[in-house]
Amino acid sequence: MLIRIDDIPTIKKKIPFEIKLSSEQEIKVQKSWNSFIKGKDGFWDGELISVTNFDLDNNTIEIGKTKFSCLIYSKNNNDLDVRSLFVSVLFKTIDDKYVVVKNNHGRINIIGGIIEESDIEYEAFNPEVCLKRELSEEMNLDLYNPEHIKMYKMKYLKIPNPGRNYGIVYIGILNFSSYELINYYNNQRGKIDNEIIELKLLSKEEIITLNLDNEDISYLKELINFECNTKEGN
Repeated sequence: MLIRIDDIPTIKKKIPFEIKLSSEQEIKVQKSWNSFIKGKDGFWDGELISVTNFDLDNNTIEIGKTKFSCLIYSKNNNDLDVRSLFVSVLFKTIDDKYVVVKNNHGRINIIGGIIEESDIEYEAFNPEVCLKRELSEEMNLDLYNPEHIKMYKMKYLKIPNPGRNYGIVYIGILNFSSYELINYYNNQRGKIDNEIIELKLLSKEEIITLNLDNEDISYLKELINFECNTKEGN
């Protein structure tokens, strides 16, 4: 579910920052992880920043550090509550096509990713740091270059239900037509990572008719309806 926000949430570290597991939980998490990755490529048990508390009234999110395996385990077990935090952006081209991607796991998504500890500055988190990094890694776009991006602004907070994640969601307009963006992206393929395997430039109607499953982006149709029903995205 999306909530429109006007101010960047205060995102602060929990004390202690690292989320500790009991010995029993560690065994269960490892068993769950081994089962999850069996027969799969492209997954590794890296560090994960988890939301440990969300105070909507005070617009405050508390975060702690854990591992990706803990998130996978917590999806099906009630003795551990791990919820990831991401930053994403829904871009539109100058010819009114929305930028949707298929990631390297074959899932429909928009540009963005989960936050990393390196995105935290002076004990607080600035979502723009994560957004700038993800744009550079995925498409070699510079958030602060007007030749790439005409405008962007933070607009929504994604909260669980469905899913187990929180997210800071931006909207923006690229300084590319659909044709120009595809050419630019194809020319950057040797400079970027392999998170995106297909770039899709879609109309509102095409997005609404997408057949999304449980692993695809859960809020895409809600987001596109919000944006298209708000005059000029304001």
